[in-house]
Amino acid sequence: MNRSDVILELQLVPELLKQAEAIYVDALSELNWAKHMLLTKEYEVIGEGLVNGKNELQRQAEMWPHTKDLQKQVLQMEDAVEHTKVEFHFYKRKLENLQIIAKLMTIL
Repeated sequence: MNRSDVILELQLVPELLKQAEAIYVDALSELNWAKHMLLTKEYEVIGEGLVNGKNELQRQAEMWPHTKDLQKQVLQMEDAVEHTKVEFHFYKRKLENLQIIAKLMTIL
């Protein structure tokens, strides 16, 4: 990697990092909204008296038919958050490495 390549990368990577961070933040927001919807549904089911279990396991079993789709959605969104986090951290490390390379080039 020569000096002009490093300069070009240093100009491009911050924008890529910004985009990756925005996607990551959006994914987190969607996950939080899905968790809120799941919790709301659980409260509705309890409020309607559809859950009467005497222990936590029974309550979860009674809750499952009413919340399984939302639980699946939360799991999928958690997976999406992890994927976007990987890309965000990739660009963050790439920028840090490019900055180190640029400093080393000025020394050498």
